[in-house]
Amino acid sequence: MTQFGFEMSDLISAVEKCVRTESVGLLVSTAQAVEELRVMSGDFVTSDEDLANAVSKAALRLGCSVVFDEQAGADILRMA
Repeated sequence: MTQFGFEMSDLISAVEKCVRTESVGLLVSTAQAVEELRVMSGDFVTSDEDLANAVSKAALRLGCSVVFDEQAGADILRMA
């Protein structure tokens, strides 16, 4: 099965590499997961929005909370 042209196994791998354990449980930053997916797949053409949507669906299937922080300079997730 593909999601936005990516295999679900690739999406899950990207999410698993970026998941953090926070007070809210498992937390995934779309900024980090999108960058991981780009490196894994070599896809630097697909929009950030499409990639964020794809990784968020995989993250939700894994029971993770998702932070949509896909913006310039959002590579570090800061929790209060």
